[in-house]
Amino acid sequence: MRVEDLLSAAAAAGLAGRIDALGDVLDGGDPAAAAEKLEAVARELEAAGIGGADLTAVVARAAIAARVARPDYGAVMAAIDERLAGEAAAGPAAGWGDQPEGQMYLQSLAVALVPLAGLDLDAARASARTFLANFPSVSLPFGDVDERAANWLARLHDSPAVRESLHALLTRVGDTWAAEHPLAAGQASRWGSAPVPDDPTADGPWMRALVAIARTQLQL
Repeated sequence: MRVEDLLSAAAAAGLAGRIDALGDVLDGGDPAAAAEKLEAVARELEAAGIGGADLTAVVARAAIAARVARPDYGAVMAAIDERLAGEAAAGPAAGWGDQPEGQMYLQSLAVALVPLAGLDLDAARASARTFLANFPSVSLPFGDVDERAANWLARLHDSPAVRESLHALLTRVGDTWAAEHPLAAGQASRWGSAPVPDDPTADGPWMRALVAIARTQLQL
């Protein structure tokens, strides 16, 4: 079953809210709670006569698709679209996505998407607190503590499956908002389609997400 078909069937059965609720749980970054909720929603759909091969996997993809179609993602994509339009009007904008401003927007998307990709947020935050409690906030030439914490977290919590999913989700966001924000969609797809390196500290979206996570703990 396709994601689009499942979403339509769930809406017709009055279960669209259950898909949205699952998206919220996935957004929370608690893999155990997400797995429990996913199983419960899949059983509800089955009871309503909505089934098919790999139903649980399709339900998860549908919940993520519904989540990234919400206005908070649209607002980020609109801002990226506006910036890229301004850059294009001023002249060639080649490489904007790799520049500091582009990386700031990538960070906004990546940290929102990484729990949907499967990262255990509580575990990552706890690790960040451990690092921050044991290292000085500034230690040139090694960089500020958030960047150093992200390097440590990138290895400690490395999961090729999570990182591959994060890249795929950036592409999914691009596809979702392509009609309304085509420039931003293209940029999100470029970020997502970048090869997933073996070295987790060389993975741009992964690193930007972890820097953001470290910063939330630095501010506590």
